[in-house]
Amino acid sequence: MEQKFIDDMPKVTLIPKPRRIVIICTLKQRAYALYDTVTGTQVKDFVKCEDGQIEFDNLDPNMHYDVGVIENVEDMKGDEKPQFAIIWSAQMRDTTEEILKNSNDLPVNYPCAYRIKYKNNNSNGVYDIVDDNGQTVGQVTKLSPQGDKPYISYVCSFRMKDDGTP
Repeated sequence: MEQKFIDDMPKVTLIPKPRRIVIICTLKQRAYALYDTVTGTQVKDFVKCEDGQIEFDNLDPNMHYDVGVIENVEDMKGDEKPQFAIIWSAQMRDTTEEILKNSNDLPVNYPCAYRIKYKNNNSNGVYDIVDDNGQTVGQVTKLSPQGDKPYISYVCSFRMKDDGTP
């Protein structure tokens, strides 16, 4: 699946050795956190983009990471820590190892940026993750915050829709 990059998305780069993720931010009202690709749960707190770049270092080389992007970070209060859980659908495959195997240990950019599609009057707090064609590739569970608080808007991932048939 070819993924078109969104103009206002940050550049997310994985550096294999030592394992770290560098994000060059485009908008200061955003914050970024890491998620375990396998379980979809958050593993690093959201960090505000103050100086144009964020770096997550000392990462587990055996874990694959997705990056969650939240909006309205200026509305966060002190020790408030937004939490979200990503639920990828069954047809998604993680291509991290394949990409890293062919990178010669050079930095690689995250190939996919997925948008969160918010629905009006959604009381169950589960929202779709969609590709550039508007097709659902997973869900995000809005554990917190609620109301007009910061909300997740994008997920950067190595997960790709598996268009092949078994």
